[in-house]
Amino acid sequence: MRSLYHVVIIVSSALVACQPLRPQVSLEPGVSLKSYHLVAVGPVQDRSGYPFHYPIGDTLHVRLKDALQQDGVPLVSTSSDTAAPILFVVSSLDRFKNGALNVALPSSLGTSECVFSSRLLDGHSGRRLGEIVSSEIIDPEDTQRITPQQLLTTCARLTADELERRLK
Repeated sequence: MRSLYHVVIIVSSALVACQPLRPQVSLEPGVSLKSYHLVAVGPVQDRSGYPFHYPIGDTLHVRLKDALQQDGVPLVSTSSDTAAPILFVVSSLDRFKNGALNVALPSSLGTSECVFSSRLLDGHSGRRLGEIVSSEIIDPEDTQRITPQQLLTTCARLTADELERRLK
């Protein structure tokens, strides 16, 4: 019986390790995003310190917009002139670590990690509404192979999916 228990624990741990973490959401007291039917995606800053060879902020900006569009979230430009409530999303890549992301690399290189945070603001007043922090961690023991681009896309996708859930 004891060995069956250990097998269940090991299998459960393996399944959990392969699944992305649910984003952490903190909203200001009394705030609901349900009245916001339009979203404006602002700039994405790179605060990770990782030596990307291209403007990662621009890339993540596009990936977040694409993910929101795929979820059916109506997007507007940041300069839209409308009386409707607009949720303004300003994001940053706070942490990025490239461990063993390449199939050709040995898994002993370490954990890969992405932390992507988005500040939620009222588009008209600029009032802070809350924040979403999405993170993905890939341990070297995981059999899942993922490229740096896939890891970054996952973080943007997690944020978009959580926003879509909160807007409904």
